[in-house]
Amino acid sequence: MKFEEMTITAYNDIVASKAPTPGGGSALCQIGAMACSLIEMAINVTLSGSGNEENHIYLTSQREAVARAKKAFYRLSNDDAEAFTRIAEGLKMPKDTEEDKKARDTILQKAYHRAALIPLDTMGLCREIIRTAQVRVYPLLTKYVASDSTIGTNLLRTVINGSLINVRANTSRIHDSDLAARLDRQAEQIAYETATL
Repeated sequence: MKFEEMTITAYNDIVASKAPTPGGGSALCQIGAMACSLIEMAINVTLSGSGNEENHIYLTSQREAVARAKKAFYRLSNDDAEAFTRIAEGLKMPKDTEEDKKARDTILQKAYHRAALIPLDTMGLCREIIRTAQVRVYPLLTKYVASDSTIGTNLLRTVINGSLINVRANTSRIHDSDLAARLDRQAEQIAYETATL
């Protein structure tokens, strides 16, 4: 079952359990989806009272972008759990011979790379929706729901900070120092850019 098909209670219960997944990365993506819902709600309320046709068309297109991002967060939430499962499977591989060790290391390096890319993608998605919410949408929102959109963007900033930690956690296990450094720089750039928005 995909996590987005679970009730909130069921998802939180499995996070709290001894189950290896879902973990922090998956949970961050669920928070990203909730943030998108808040931004969507603010747009929907504004649209219901808007008489400006030009603004209506524009906000509708922005709402569609946020809705697509929400679906992407759901996908990333599932992808994060799958990535950790691959790491766990790699760690269980035999390492009795040099050949075993080499095969195990190859699998694990690919898994750590994949596991670093998912929070990096999550950060990029957050950056785009923060820009959408703050720059493109906020000035047009009905005042009494603008705060809900702001709460959404603040949640996305939290997701960025947590995802940066996850990128670094996985790149610290990548043997290719150039690759690890490049991924770290990309994550740090996103964190910097969104901090200045």
